[in-house]
Amino acid sequence: MAQVLTEERTNTFHSFFESWLVEQDHYLEELVSASKRRRVHHPSAADDDDTVLRQKIARVIDHYEQYYRAKSTCAKTDALPMFNPPWRSSLEDAFLWIGGWRPTMAFHLLYSKSGLQLQDKLADLLQGLAAGDLADLSPAQVNQINDLQRATVREEKEISEKLAKQQEKVADTSMVELSNAVTEAMRNPAAAAAVDDGGDGRVAAALAPKEVGLAEVLQKGR
Repeated sequence: MAQVLTEERTNTFHSFFESWLVEQDHYLEELVSASKRRRVHHPSAADDDDTVLRQKIARVIDHYEQYYRAKSTCAKTDALPMFNPPWRSSLEDAFLWIGGWRPTMAFHLLYSKSGLQLQDKLADLLQGLAAGDLADLSPAQVNQINDLQRATVREEKEISEKLAKQQEKVADTSMVELSNAVTEAMRNPAAAAAVDDGGDGRVAAALAPKEVGLAEVLQKGR
């Protein structure tokens, strides 16, 4: 029964995630279009373009928050599938951090993208022309990004340490006792009957606090 409920919850979130991705593509296309219009329009229309662009940005941010709210809700009832999403490819699995992408990756992407754009628009920038992209970041903005990155790195480290402590609990007394009982049951048919009689309850009792701990880590890694 528990396995069926787990599969239902996983499938529900998977369906949500697929719909979310379709909406994300649509919102990002609108955001890119609004950004391009802002760059080509006359300065007199800049205020209107900025208003539209801010609205598009706010909607994209809210859409990401919607994803994390849904993920958080599912994690409260069953955290384990969130750590190993079955809809991910093996390549994505290799780069997952607590069931998702590592937050500091955003900074690496930003630095890579801004570096490419800076290189591409260097001649214009030397002439005092605006690039209209990340190459226009001011020193103050770069410092703010660096400060945020350092703070994010510290939080990532704290969360990773909490996850490590949860993983170490797989070798605590309750799990060792359960493992010994199962091992003995494999060798002794009489012991197997005793394990079968109360096995599900003992497994649930041993795993319940660990799943709660993993859910708490997942909440912090949102």
